[in-house]
This record gives sequence, structure tokens and C-alpha cells, in this order.
Amino acid sequence: MKIASQDNPDIVKISRVTSMCVDVGEVQITQPFFLGVNHPVNSWITAMEKITVDAIEQLPLEQYELLLLGTGSKYTVLENDCMGFLSNAIPFEVMTTVSACRTFNIVAGEGRKVLLAALIGSENKTQE
Repeated sequence: MKIASQDNPDIVKISRVTSMCVDVGEVQITQPFFLGVNHPVNSWITAMEKITVDAIEQLPLEQYELLLLGTGSKYTVLENDCMGFLSNAIPFEVMTTVSACRTFNIVAGEGRKVLLAALIGSENKTQE
């Protein structure tokens, strides 16, 4: 799915997203990643891992006002310990990666400090 672009060239933009990759400018991402308005694309957890408190603690949460978590091609509920940790750390939303990428562009386009952390594909193991 091609995503409509924002007019501000200073804002990080996701230009295309599918279930298997995300394009940020000229960079194609095929691994779990995080991306913020203040951070370029960074690798995150491996595809075979699940979203855990340890994985979330790797994110630069203190620099952002909102965290968008993409759980891959399917929506998956986070485990209770992750939900509890996040509830005390930062406002957050959990959704599919495609939805999280679209939401990132909208929120970043509003000038808000948003961080996106996402799994790619359907290999998410956030809940077993």
C-alpha cells in the first residue's frame, strides 16, 4: 500500500508499507525496527522473538510522547507485563504494522513526538 506523503521535508515519512516490508524514503526495511521523528530507522528485536518488556526497554521512550507498536500482519494483544510496563511509561497504541505506519505518518505530520516500533510479517510471537 502506497501511503500519502506529507509536505514537510523535515518530517520522517513512511512512503510504502506491505505485510513484508516498510519503505522509509529510499530505505526498505524487512526486519523488526523502530523509527522516530528524532531517530532514523534502527533494527529492533529479531523476527523470532516476541515483544517483551526487555525489548520495549531498548526503545528511547523518554524522548517521545506516544509509542505506536506494530504487531506484524495480524493484531496481537501484548502480554500483561508489557501492558503494565507501558501503562506506567508512555501513552501507547497497539495495532497491525500497516496501521501503525499509517498512524505514524499522520501523527508525525501533526508535529508530535511519536515513536514507531514494529514487527514485519506474520512472525510475531507477542502472545503464545
